[in-house]
Amino acid sequence: MSSPTPFTVDIPQGKIDAILKKVRAYEWHEMPEIAAGGDRWAYGTDMEYMKELCDYWVAKFDWRNAEKILNRFPQFRATVDGHDVHFIHVKGSGANPETLLLTHGWPGSVFEFFDVIEPLAHPEKFGGKPEDGVNLVIPSLPGYGFGGKPKTPIGPRGTAALWDKLMRDVLGYERYIAQGGDWGAVVSGWLAYNHGVPKGGCKAVHLNMFGLRPAALPETDEEKQWAQGAAMVFELEGAYLRLQMTKPQTLSYAMMDSPVGAAAWIVEKLHSWSDRRGPDGREHIENAFSKDQMLTNIMIYLVTGTFNTATWFYRGLFEEGGNNMAPGTKIEVPTGIANFPKEFLKFPPRSMVEKGYNVVHWTDFEHGGHFAALETGTVFVDEVRAFVQRVRD
Repeated sequence: MSSPTPFTVDIPQGKIDAILKKVRAYEWHEMPEIAAGGDRWAYGTDMEYMKELCDYWVAKFDWRNAEKILNRFPQFRATVDGHDVHFIHVKGSGANPETLLLTHGWPGSVFEFFDVIEPLAHPEKFGGKPEDGVNLVIPSLPGYGFGGKPKTPIGPRGTAALWDKLMRDVLGYERYIAQGGDWGAVVSGWLAYNHGVPKGGCKAVHLNMFGLRPAALPETDEEKQWAQGAAMVFELEGAYLRLQMTKPQTLSYAMMDSPVGAAAWIVEKLHSWSDRRGPDGREHIENAFSKDQMLTNIMIYLVTGTFNTATWFYRGLFEEGGNNMAPGTKIEVPTGIANFPKEFLKFPPRSMVEKGYNVVHWTDFEHGGHFAALETGTVFVDEVRAFVQRVRD
């Protein structure tokens, strides 16, 4: 273990220039013709939109402004069991704030949470009460972003063990609440399962994706219908997962060399997994994210050279044995569920979730998708705060 040392994002200009040079030099190729009114994303990332995004990237996107945003909050690095862990650490308002551990997923980063940090930590700045503020710890997953690169794949179960040591041994938080979606949901699930109080520091868990699974078969008609739908979604959406879980190194040779290729790989997921509905009912990716938000997230992978090691996380899951609880066991700590309608890995019926979790809080939403914090902002803040208040000591 090591004490935290302050960290600042400051990427050499030569690296930025090299990335933009490759974007400018990209040789565009073919895309199947799409009939008028047809789905331009049906075969994968729409080339028309990618050209638009790349034009903006080289002409208008300002990485230095993105750096200023990323450096708004205190960042640190610390060594935990040989892993160089990067994390944001913000102390909350009030005399005795609860502590919240937020974990991102793929193809995201700590940037997913930047719009919710200030409202969660300092609600009095937004018309709330200072006593509702929380301490926030937001780490980069191993191999992602500004942390160190592991020598071999590590998955969500191993990461949960690192996070518990980070919280308790490095930062001195004996009790904390874990929250996450995507990989963050799986890591947070393992925190609650293997490191829940009293044997660990996780006192409660809040999830916006169904991650760690109970070893229980669907029983009711509603549960069976969900299982059939989930299997179909996996067939349609799971090709990336199979590749990244089995042969991530092969993928890396293309993605590490091509900023446009890496961007297209990431943008396709941002498009497919988000709530793209606008006020007029029409769907467009920029109803969920701005170009600046997407490019900031993409550039975090590119400037750190972590597209490769980020995908290792999938292989880490495979080598750890998957994401299922042992038969006859469940998570006992209080659990909150945020059920967003455009989450592509939808929650099962509550009856099935409760086979593996001690659900004390469940909210169904009208809008929002897989990247809940980034997509919904204040909605996510209000939801998490409500759960924190429910489980407050």
